[in-house]
Amino acid sequence: MESSKYYYLLIIAFVSSCVVLKPKNTQYQTPQKTAQLYSNTISTSDLKEYLKKLSSDEFEGRETTTKGQKRAASYIKDHFIKYNISSPTTLENTYFQQFPVQVLDLSSVDLSINGTKLKFLEEFYSLGLPVNCSYLRKQIVLQVFSLTQKPQEENFKGKVVLLLNDTNKHEKPVSWRKKINYFSSKGALAVILQKPNYKNTDLRIKDQIIKPYMKVHGNQKSKAHIPFFIVDDQSLSRVLKDGANTTSFLAQTSKTKYAENVLGFIPGKTDELVAISAHYDHLGYDNGQICNGADDDGSGTSSLMSIAKSFKLAHDEGFVPQRGILFLAFSGEEKGLFGSKYYTENPAFPLIKTVVDLNIDMVGRTDPKRESSNPNYIYLIGSDRLSTELHLLSEEVNKATVNLDLDYTYNAHDDPNRFYFRSDHYNFGKNNIPVIFYFNGTHEDYHKPTDTVEKIEFDLMKTRTQLIFATAWELVNRENRIKLTKN
Repeated sequence: MESSKYYYLLIIAFVSSCVVLKPKNTQYQTPQKTAQLYSNTISTSDLKEYLKKLSSDEFEGRETTTKGQKRAASYIKDHFIKYNISSPTTLENTYFQQFPVQVLDLSSVDLSINGTKLKFLEEFYSLGLPVNCSYLRKQIVLQVFSLTQKPQEENFKGKVVLLLNDTNKHEKPVSWRKKINYFSSKGALAVILQKPNYKNTDLRIKDQIIKPYMKVHGNQKSKAHIPFFIVDDQSLSRVLKDGANTTSFLAQTSKTKYAENVLGFIPGKTDELVAISAHYDHLGYDNGQICNGADDDGSGTSSLMSIAKSFKLAHDEGFVPQRGILFLAFSGEEKGLFGSKYYTENPAFPLIKTVVDLNIDMVGRTDPKRESSNPNYIYLIGSDRLSTELHLLSEEVNKATVNLDLDYTYNAHDDPNRFYFRSDHYNFGKNNIPVIFYFNGTHEDYHKPTDTVEKIEFDLMKTRTQLIFATAWELVNRENRIKLTKN
């Protein structure tokens, strides 16, 4: 009896969903039909389960290349295995796409002036060290200038430049970089900058300094092409001589470490695919406190896992999509979009077969700027940049389903925040693949240890996740792939 009642209700839900989701716009090529039924399998309980795990202290803030990041990668992999979501065959059933990064430990540097070794952090710190900086054994002549002085000498080959800060003001880093690059172009080996009020250096800056500095493996480009040191003005006054001055320094060469993108795949009827992405890495520790990154981007990763589960349920019940669905959990986003950059340069499937990337990065909170208006919103970025058709489809799916307020504030080409360039979709967009970036905006806990799971609005997060699922459903099932807008 109870079993019969269950199937009766299921049929009603199925028929009801067909009515609700039948699009008014004739641009739809594939009726949604069962999308609502499977969208409803996305639950707040699942989202809570995934996010509580991802943002737990067990994963230690999920910083790239750390044990915590690798534990998080295994957790996502186990989720794919649990629901029989396949690994791309190119990964040999490992689910992991490893990518190398170069790591330079800035705390390994030592600096001596006139034979006196300065104390790291207490008296100096280093910025902008290039990869493979080597030990300079002999004492090197210091060429001394004031910060405001215009250098007259054109050749600084074999010398280290010391800039005395006679302005008593803290110059902006961009000005430093210009001077560093100038001296680098003239053959200088390094630059030392005197800093007044050194003792007042922000603890957050110091915490970032002692963290390993990462670069994409093999990328030799750097904003500073030579070593750059910030030195306490009092310490510098103590060791400088009236006559000739010399210096020596040691900078450890970089080590290669590895991080993992985690990939899951549901095959379709054709060799085309839709990518759904989120980054699971975060910042690790901040001044001794774990940055758990619940919203950034535990929320996006949890949504990704829920969407994958729902699509696999539909697939197992006979709804094989027209196109495959590739789930991409990236690492290295916080370091400079490392994981997505590596993937687009080493794709598991030819990029030409990737129809679109739907990228989820922070969908669990409310932007304070939105609190006085409709709270049921989501920021969309990039939907119209490469494909007008994608933009229109996105809006129609939203109207037919959850009807969120789609806010395009940060999609403006002159947006000073430049969010379009700051998450993993960008590496797809620059390869001419249409994208949508789903984003709730920043808040007071952004990139702080206070970004915790207790502050996540799970009902709103669920609705946003259902929108992404419904959009993906249309994209994988429509007859024709999304067309690029002709410029």
